[in-house]
Amino acid sequence: MPSLLEEIRTAYQKIRSQAPWKHEKSDYWHHRILPFATLAPWLDDIEFVHLYEKIRSHTLVDIYRCYELWSLAKQCANVEGDLLEVGVWRGGTGCILASAIRYQRGKKVYLADTFSGVVKAGVDDTRYVGGEHADTSATIVQQLVDELSLENVQILQGIFPEDTQDRITGKIALLHCDVDVYRSSKDIVEWCLPRLSVGAIIIFDDYGFFGCEGVTRYCEELRQRPEFKFIHNLNGHAIFIKITVTD
Repeated sequence: MPSLLEEIRTAYQKIRSQAPWKHEKSDYWHHRILPFATLAPWLDDIEFVHLYEKIRSHTLVDIYRCYELWSLAKQCANVEGDLLEVGVWRGGTGCILASAIRYQRGKKVYLADTFSGVVKAGVDDTRYVGGEHADTSATIVQQLVDELSLENVQILQGIFPEDTQDRITGKIALLHCDVDVYRSSKDIVEWCLPRLSVGAIIIFDDYGFFGCEGVTRYCEELRQRPEFKFIHNLNGHAIFIKITVTD
């Protein structure tokens, strides 16, 4: 009987033998990924596990990225500013962020969404055409917020930043950008750039996903800015950490 390591190696070799591919509208190559690392810290985090069970039907984000949001939000405790998520869908990941900092006095979590689907899809996007993920509402999100007894959440309905930017007046400590398309991602981040504190984190949910090449393209542009450190997590997150003040 083969050992566990041999089984992993066999599976890995099988994945590596699969031919890489790319979208017909994009130059970005894709390939199946099977990291060797198996550490699963979320299994020891009882608070997170209980929370995830409550929000899992309210998100399309897998447990790996959900746990990373939970962890990164907690690390923003000493970073000046509030948390902002744009692209909320039914509120699952937004409530993870709010739960992670619920005991941080003075910090708010803003959850911004059209609640009528994806907007600003364009020529840089390969799959999205607009209107996707419209099966939600601000009411659905508010019900989850109430169920979790979160008092640090403010829901912003409309296109961000155009419709609701005036509701946020302070600095930003964390931005979770999950809007699926290039133009919307760029508009959101450009609004946030002058408001980001040193140590602030930007997390893109759609980096590297097949069909979300527009977001990948924007991240590749953003990583050229000298005030950020860039991390590509193979779970599908692109993470930017602001390290310097810029004019």
